[in-house]
Amino acid sequence: MTKIISTPEALLTTYRDNILDCSYYGSVYLAKKGSIYFSKGLKPENHFFMRSLAKPLQASIICDYNIINDFKLKDSELAIMTASHSGSPKHIEILKTLLKKFKIKLSILELVPILPLDMRKFSGKPTKLHNNCSGKHIMMVLMCKYLGFNISGYTNENHPLQKLIKSKQEELSGEYNGALSYDGCTTPLWSISAKGIIKAYFNLLSNEKYSKIIKPAIKYPDIFGGYDRTDSEIIKLSKGNLYSKVGANGFLIVCNINKDEILLLKLTQNNNPIRKLIALDLLNKLGWLKHKSEQYEYNQKRYPVAKYCYEINLK
Repeated sequence: MTKIISTPEALLTTYRDNILDCSYYGSVYLAKKGSIYFSKGLKPENHFFMRSLAKPLQASIICDYNIINDFKLKDSELAIMTASHSGSPKHIEILKTLLKKFKIKLSILELVPILPLDMRKFSGKPTKLHNNCSGKHIMMVLMCKYLGFNISGYTNENHPLQKLIKSKQEELSGEYNGALSYDGCTTPLWSISAKGIIKAYFNLLSNEKYSKIIKPAIKYPDIFGGYDRTDSEIIKLSKGNLYSKVGANGFLIVCNINKDEILLLKLTQNNNPIRKLIALDLLNKLGWLKHKSEQYEYNQKRYPVAKYCYEINLK
């Protein structure tokens, strides 16, 4: 197992009246055709647990079979299967339709109820469907049904479905036998280096076979994420020229499909607004997006209380 061989670096600092207020640390990697040409912070060989960044890799097993045609899966349904959705009413509607369509009992899903990320119209008790990983779990149950696997224990690392997913991650990344941990939704995760993450995503996006799960996310960014989700916002701002995925604890990946380039960002703390600011600044510097940073920066009562300093120089 590769251990930490360097340290995260400051990616964004804020000042109040020229006095340092906050520093946000992490790592940044840029790659062309799967090969890293710029890094800041932890070295590319450092291992991580991808959290929800793993979802497109986990769902890529769909593309090795004819399940999409045989089960007549719609693009909106495929989009939510790789999503970290916000639990908005439209997400719950799609998820309920999937359960009814394939006669899946909610109790079968091996994840816990949590409050939705989108609380604007929510009232009552949360269900398993409000969990932002519920689409992934339904995908896993469908794959078990399709392949004839026992559904019980489908999140166990020794279950044939999870062995299939582990093998797929290794195939795409070229890395083997990573350390085992578990995501917050109970599914197993195998550690992988920053180099491996980028290689896996490059292989995912450069192979037409996997477009069956990539294109639906780009087509339906609000289903793929939704309210206040940075990956959805990036896809929409780029008019579908960028593919992006967030992961818990500061992860974000952005893939420039036309240029075969990938940006990978990992913060040391779980701060979604700061992650967005850093990502948008980098995308602006790369010329992948054009926007005014000021509209995303947060100040009290609209007064410029804090000065934002982005610490990443790509030159």
